[in-house]
Amino acid sequence: MLPNVYLMAAAVLAGAASSAYVVTVVDRPAPVAISHVVRVVDAETVEVREGDRVAVVRLVNVDAPAAGECLHEESRKRLGELLPEGTPVTVVKEGQFAALSTQDGLVNAALIADGLAVPVVNGTHFLDRVKEANHAAAEKQKGLHSPEVPCTLPGQVKAITEAAAVVEAQPLKASKAELTVAADTARTAIGLVDQLAKPGGLTWDAVAPVDQTVLLSKVTKAVPTLYRKEAELRNVVKD
Repeated sequence: MLPNVYLMAAAVLAGAASSAYVVTVVDRPAPVAISHVVRVVDAETVEVREGDRVAVVRLVNVDAPAAGECLHEESRKRLGELLPEGTPVTVVKEGQFAALSTQDGLVNAALIADGLAVPVVNGTHFLDRVKEANHAAAEKQKGLHSPEVPCTLPGQVKAITEAAAVVEAQPLKASKAELTVAADTARTAIGLVDQLAKPGGLTWDAVAPVDQTVLLSKVTKAVPTLYRKEAELRNVVKD
């Protein structure tokens, strides 16, 4: 049975709603402090030396991939490149979070501009800058916005639509080995469709709701082709 297109659309809208920013009330930024990077803990957390003590700092307005999520390693590595050990940084605290700046600019925004994190509203003073960085990353299709990265939402949609085009063009007079490969290609793409029917996570948060709808329309158009061609290919292989 074909997936219900309307249920998929509803799922996307529900995912978009669940991924809406949660606003956290924070204090005004504390006075500027000059520190030095001790180490990058993960793509959102850095240890810095403040005088004779080491403080743990979480980046304000930054939601980066966690372990096991799409582009986690790339995000953590990039933050390490932006903040090598010993780098002097300006720390501006906002509630429990902070903005870190080097001589090259605001690190929070730089990570997002590379498409390796998305904005989150846990502070307000730097929010516009990270949103601008996210918009630039989306326009340039970088990182989490890239259709060339298989684990991103655009990447999964590209894999589904390309698979539909491949199996649609597969002649039924080909060898059984070729037909089996094409049928398996359709089945793999159908598996991706099933995953997209349960939206959520950072890969969805990186895509604006209006763009999610556009991507979904491409998927729903490809679904009938995938199911029909897989059935045809499997039947021919059995004969």
